[in-house]
Amino acid sequence: MPVVDVIPLHEAARERYLNFALSVITSRALPDIRDGLKPVQRRILYAMFQHLRLYPDARHRKSATIVGEVMGKYHPHGDAAIYEAMVRMAQDFSLRYPLVDGHGNFGSIDGDAAAAMRYTEARLRPLAMELLEELRRQTVPMRPNFDGTLFEPVVLPARFPNLIVNGASGIAVGMATSIPPHNLGEVIDALLYLIDVPQAPLEVLVERFIPGPDFPTGGRVLNTPASLLEIYRTGEGAIELRGEYQLEGKTRLIITSIPYGVAKSDLIEKIAEHIAAGKVPQLTDVRDESTDEVRIVLELRRGADADAAIAYLLRHTPLQMRFHVNLTCLVPTENPEVAVPRKVDLKTLLQAFLEFRMKVVVRRLQYDLEQLERRIHILRGFEQIFGALDEAIRIIRSARDKADAAQRLMHRFQLDELQADAILETKLYKLSRLEIAAIRQELEEKEKQAAALRALLADEAARWRLIREELQAIKARFADKRRTTIAGPDEGFAYNQEAYIVDEDVYVIVSRDGWVKRQRSYTDVQSIRVRESDAVGWVLPGSTRATVGFFTNYGRCYTTRIEALPSTTGYGDPVQKLFDFSDRERVVGVVVFDERALPQPMPSPKTEPELFEDRGEPQVLGLHLVAITRLGQTLRMPIDSFREPSTKNGRLFMRLETGDEVLGVEVARGNENVCLASRNGYVLIFPVAQIPPVRSAAKGVIAMRLGKGDEVLGFTLASAAREGLEVETTRGRREIVRITKFEVSRRGNRGRQIIRRGQLARVMLPPVEIRFNGQR
Repeated sequence: MPVVDVIPLHEAARERYLNFALSVITSRALPDIRDGLKPVQRRILYAMFQHLRLYPDARHRKSATIVGEVMGKYHPHGDAAIYEAMVRMAQDFSLRYPLVDGHGNFGSIDGDAAAAMRYTEARLRPLAMELLEELRRQTVPMRPNFDGTLFEPVVLPARFPNLIVNGASGIAVGMATSIPPHNLGEVIDALLYLIDVPQAPLEVLVERFIPGPDFPTGGRVLNTPASLLEIYRTGEGAIELRGEYQLEGKTRLIITSIPYGVAKSDLIEKIAEHIAAGKVPQLTDVRDESTDEVRIVLELRRGADADAAIAYLLRHTPLQMRFHVNLTCLVPTENPEVAVPRKVDLKTLLQAFLEFRMKVVVRRLQYDLEQLERRIHILRGFEQIFGALDEAIRIIRSARDKADAAQRLMHRFQLDELQADAILETKLYKLSRLEIAAIRQELEEKEKQAAALRALLADEAARWRLIREELQAIKARFADKRRTTIAGPDEGFAYNQEAYIVDEDVYVIVSRDGWVKRQRSYTDVQSIRVRESDAVGWVLPGSTRATVGFFTNYGRCYTTRIEALPSTTGYGDPVQKLFDFSDRERVVGVVVFDERALPQPMPSPKTEPELFEDRGEPQVLGLHLVAITRLGQTLRMPIDSFREPSTKNGRLFMRLETGDEVLGVEVARGNENVCLASRNGYVLIFPVAQIPPVRSAAKGVIAMRLGKGDEVLGFTLASAAREGLEVETTRGRREIVRITKFEVSRRGNRGRQIIRRGQLARVMLPPVEIRFNGQR
């Protein structure tokens, strides 16, 4: 029977997941700090260089050929991933300095995908050769490929810091990287300074040489210098990036650059959606006039505020976004083939490249010296047999074969096997006197070169000078001007939501069942459409820029702009569509916070004292909201506390006891009387000034003292003698509670009983209809 090993599931799962995580981190997602490449990118460049010879002066080859070469020899993980990686290295809007020269459709800044690999062609760019050329001189360690048939470089011998220059992004298991691109000239200047001053603080490097990222699509960085320095010090943070724009004439805004990673077509689509929805009334149209440069044209209305339009787009479209920096990469250990993930700062990135560069230069010099010494050794062999050339020829002619000739020459002239083989492979005419002179001259030159290399290997300062010269040569050949502007914080655009609402007068209509809408006009309340069995509850005027508050039976107020209400002559929408109402929560009061729809506040007693002579109550000036509950509690609060839009959860204005609920909310000037009635037939009138005002949510005070089993049916605020609360008894009789029939009492009384038999059935609540300027 086969042997079965029994292992705990949790141990097997942990071990396999850790192996998977390690593979993703080290072999897929994170770049190496030395050459700035992920394994798939490195393998693509190596295959193009080593096997396909796709140098910048070579003809383009089909991308399918390149992908097949990489997948078959080095990266057996699917052709799609390889092709996508190669496409990105060819896009000048993805990499600040592309490494692949693509021929054909390699995608666009609009977000278009590249053509299939069978249609496109590619070769290496000159800058990519700066990453690869020194491979010929054994400058980096090699390791076997996946099947052990070939060798591939552990890292490329980069001559410039590709990780900082082109950046990188990737998501591994439990970690990620997001490194922004930078300007090549600025980075090299920082490296040159760091060579001269190894202890230079990070502050100097950032302030003098690398002020911030340089994205391939341009844009403006809005961070302060201090925040950018903190990002470079900690290795993480957010960069505020904004597209650039300019005013052309009086009716056009031109967007000239967009944030990094944003598809131009997506940005235009977002802007068009906002314009079509009327959310940016300053703009009438958007169109794309881009060629090689970005040019998005925004048409302004005549006389419109361009700053307001830009402020809206910056807030609601990808024209401004955040680039989250995470300087995590693979850092080598003592074993050159093993690297570990680590979050580093900017100076560490620069120093790591310089240390790597020094190791590459040392290995390159050692390789060159070995090749020179090999050639010198052969030339000395030629020189040694020159004096006995005829004898050497006789030895060769008398030998049985090449091996015998080599042995005889080695014995006669004290040569080694390498020298003997070189002599035997040399054509006879090269052993003439003229050629021997050339050999001696070459020997002299090679010895001088070897001496120079030995001096370089023995002098670290000289090697740093060599590295400096090579960096300066790369800067002179490839550096260009900065594309991204480091602008700092911009206080020029204050977002004001009212600027994007078309100012028009409408009527807010709310039904008793809580359906809301807005209409520009209506003839009379009976003409307003409501659902069957529903009725109009409130008709209140206001500007679309004003706000409206919905007060509910659960003691909460929900405020929104009138512009947000559906504009229709139909039924409208349920108020629950705008807010997060609780179960059985309903609207019991509506207030439009437009000054023209509100009553005039009480005048000051200093100017009109006759209005205050007979009150005997403390007067609180300004408009207030009065609420009364079913169990007889009341509350008065300033109206200004509810003007601003709320969240979907609203604001609490009254704390209710269990089983209690708010019956209604009305606006008070301060000189009204509260008229209310209870189910057991009691009515009470008292001045609204007797309700003490509060500024935050509270339980309130007693409005009417109720008997056992009694409850308040309703209330109203009466400011004139003939105004009052109409009630109906269970026998159908109607009565109006007003000061002409019932005396004004004090808050907290039980009131006067108006019915001996039966109860009050309901209060008659006609629609609250207000015209502009507070006229009912």
